Amino acid sequence: MISAFLVQLTKWESVKRVIGTLEEHGLAKVDSIAELDLPTLESYFRPINFYRTKARRVLNFAKFVKEMGGLNKVLLLERRPLLLTQEGVGEETADSILLFAGHQPVFPNTEYSRRVLGRVTGQEMKKRDLPNFVYHNVQQDLYLYKILHAGLGAVGKAFCLLTKPKCDRCFLKQVCEYNYR
Repeated sequence: MISAFLVQLTKWESVKRVIGTLEEHGLAKVDSIAELDLPTLESYFRPINFYRTKARRVLNFAKFVKEMGGLNKVLLLERRPLLLTQEGVGEETADSILLFAGHQPVFPNTEYSRRVLGRVTGQEMKKRDLPNFVYHNVQQDLYLYKILHAGLGAVGKAFCLLTKPKCDRCFLKQVCEYNYR
């Protein structure tokens, strides 16, 4: 769940290193992070972009979760509005946390997902369109939502670039409308 904060404007490889270090020191749980002081948490986050801001946000979020009675009280769809009141938690982050940490059937609305699905289907995919598109075309299944979200992100990063997409190398090129335009 901490990774949802750390990955913002940061390469996943850097986030994995920080998470690994936290795990080595027994600090991968929200409760243990809530007990840290800010300078200590900043020292762990130093390898990532905006480490001071992210350390403050993660620490505040960890304290919020602790005050609310734990993750099981926070990571519920009906608590989404409350998640959105936390600094650093926008719609994409809230939905990613709910999907992956809370195991709630919600699909995060990401730029990668919009770009890939929009190009594959040949439909203009506006921000407000993506969740409804997924909910109407994909069986409501937690596992499918997780796989689809991760897969679209991977395709978006590797092939479906904003400028100069690599359609010739993409494994979706045979079914992608963008490739045939």
